[in-house]
Amino acid sequence: MKKLLFIIAFAITGVTSAQTLSASSSEKEDNTKAATMMEKNPKIEKQIKEQLVKNEELGTMAIKHLKSDPEVKSMMGKLDTKNKGSVNGIMKSVMSDPKLASKVMDWVNTNPEVLDYAMNLIGM
Repeated sequence: MKKLLFIIAFAITGVTSAQTLSASSSEKEDNTKAATMMEKNPKIEKQIKEQLVKNEELGTMAIKHLKSDPEVKSMMGKLDTKNKGSVNGIMKSVMSDPKLASKVMDWVNTNPEVLDYAMNLIGM
């Protein structure tokens, strides 16, 4: 009887684990497709950059990420002061600085949730 319960428990665990793995690989494929689309179509990258400036939630997430990056933390502090905390103003300044813009786009491309959110904002 104990063996039967053990086998049933093991089978349930295996099925649950397999479902999790297949969902993860599906998400990775979707994110890879989105990143590939951005590389092939510069208009998509431009639209995402526009959304980083226009969409306050996406801009706030990007600012939070940049403030946590030791390389650009001091630059972000200066931009925050200069723009009086305005998300739109800070993101305009970020996107006009090649180093900061590159960091933000790298973050978008490597963060599946953010990439998915940005792609949804542009209707993809």
